[in-house]
Amino acid sequence: MFSGFPKSVFEIIDANGQHKGTVPGVYSSDMIAIDDASASLVVGDELRRKLPNGTEEAFEIIDPVFYDGGRMIPAHFQVKIRRKGAFNPGTGGNYTIHVSGSNARVNLNSTDNSSNIVNNNRVFSELRAAISEHVSDDSARVLLLNSVDDMDAAKADKPNFLNAYQHFIATAADHITVVAPFLPALAPLLG
Repeated sequence: MFSGFPKSVFEIIDANGQHKGTVPGVYSSDMIAIDDASASLVVGDELRRKLPNGTEEAFEIIDPVFYDGGRMIPAHFQVKIRRKGAFNPGTGGNYTIHVSGSNARVNLNSTDNSSNIVNNNRVFSELRAAISEHVSDDSARVLLLNSVDDMDAAKADKPNFLNAYQHFIATAADHITVVAPFLPALAPLLG
């Protein structure tokens, strides 16, 4: 159907940034016609094509409409799009950033004027549970739990917390894989 029109090759990128495949299509200002009836096109996905200057032009899928074939027109999609812009390869568009932690945030071209209130009691109880579950040596487990108690008791007093934290780290050296996930949550209490 589109044999007389110039075609581009479009990458399909889902909303999570995963590559779903490539399809040939004919681009117009607000639509891309795709004659691959097996293409998986979902609202919010992206269609990207490489431009001669090395950048990628990205389009958000607004409305992918499938048309059954007829006598003279084969089955195809007419995809309504919104142009997002041209980006260097692998940038812009549907790319996901995962952030975690009590004070987690991402600021892009902005100033962070936020403040956080974090309840650190949970980190101590979760740390105790992890030590109780994963440290099999009784004497080491008791020493580690006592060190956690010392840190918990000193959390409001920075110099005492620093001493308790240093003692905890020295005690936990043989069990660092158990306690390592909790260290980022303890770090704000150091200073």
